[in-house]
Amino acid sequence: MSKKLSKFEIYDTIETENKIKLFSNFYLPISIIKITNKEVKEVQKNYEIEEAKNIGIQQLEEELEREIENKESIVNKNVNTYVEEDGVNVYVTYEVLENIGTNEKIVF
Repeated sequence: MSKKLSKFEIYDTIETENKIKLFSNFYLPISIIKITNKEVKEVQKNYEIEEAKNIGIQQLEEELEREIENKESIVNKNVNTYVEEDGVNVYVTYEVLENIGTNEKIVF
């Protein structure tokens, strides 16, 4: 397999491999490999402090809510932001109830 150099200066390389299946559990010893280069553009954005806080909070909340399956079990949400010289640090903490015990009958 030969490597091609990308025409992009900054890029991500994504490689996917598909094996060729004849039957339900029988694969041929060959596969098709697809290599995709996606260009990455670095853009520096400047935000006002409040705008940066709101964007950080929104992104973290979306990420946490994707991870939490049972949204009804969220009992508390805590948001902390700290302004520093080079940016804003945002911390979002969800307190979630989770049943970690099991019911067992104890017999003596």
